[in-house]
Amino acid sequence: MDYSVIDVETTGLTPWTERILEIAVLTLTPDGETTGTWSTLVNPGRPVGATFIHGITDDSVADAPTFSEALPSLVDRLAGTIIVGHNVSFDLEFLNAEFKRSLYPVGIPRSAAVCTMDQSRIYLPPGRHSLAACVDRAGITISPTHRAIDDARCSAALLAHYLQAETAGRRCADEARDRDGRVVLPAEWKRAAGAARSLDWLEVADLSSL
Repeated sequence: MDYSVIDVETTGLTPWTERILEIAVLTLTPDGETTGTWSTLVNPGRPVGATFIHGITDDSVADAPTFSEALPSLVDRLAGTIIVGHNVSFDLEFLNAEFKRSLYPVGIPRSAAVCTMDQSRIYLPPGRHSLAACVDRAGITISPTHRAIDDARCSAALLAHYLQAETAGRRCADEARDRDGRVVLPAEWKRAAGAARSLDWLEVADLSSL
């Protein structure tokens, strides 16, 4: 089963009051090889917020598609894949909020996703769990920039690192706890595959009726 590594940039931190500004999706094979790249700015219909963090301005998104307009291309890439992200719950909460605003009837449960931040507690030595800190400890030479495509590339590189480590039997722990005290187990992607297969995505052709 392929992976869709996602990253979103947003106007703020609260999914139900803030909006997505930029989305990136990298498609990876089951072995972690990148086979596709897609990204788009999104017009949020409101001020972009913290330009000093992401560098996106109101002018940057003035002619960008709305989330509803970008939705068919996004669904085409996500359907039938395991979703991956760094602190993936954040990305899913924003995507699901935007799906609901767009009257799209499918939400992505956390169980269908892999969090590269959580899995860092299994496959990387102890340390901070930010995206920058994780790629550094993994020996990855690219760095996050708070732009969706660059940060998705970092998460994709982490996933590939974890897949290789699991295949080679290299774990730093067999069980860990996330920052909320929940148990983190190895190879989260194996459990996410079943939930991802059960998602009832609409055919992209049907989105015109929404």
